[in-house]
Amino acid sequence: MPRLEEASHRLQVAIDRLEQVVTARATQGGAGDGDPALREALAAARRENAQLQQLAGTVSSRLDATIGRLRKLVS
Repeated sequence: MPRLEEASHRLQVAIDRLEQVVTARATQGGAGDGDPALREALAAARRENAQLQQLAGTVSSRLDATIGRLRKLVS
């Protein structure tokens, strides 16, 4: 589980960096509504982050259920 949490954290950090770059470029007066490729990369990172969060939740629920069953067997 820690590896999944670490990957999710790294992805969130990358998304945050992309958002900072998009904001910085927009305030610098570059392309009026931002770089389309950069916006798409940000959107893709957000989608991947949402999928990882959902996967982490599923894994966590399954582990909790398995631990509960094991505790019943041991008692």
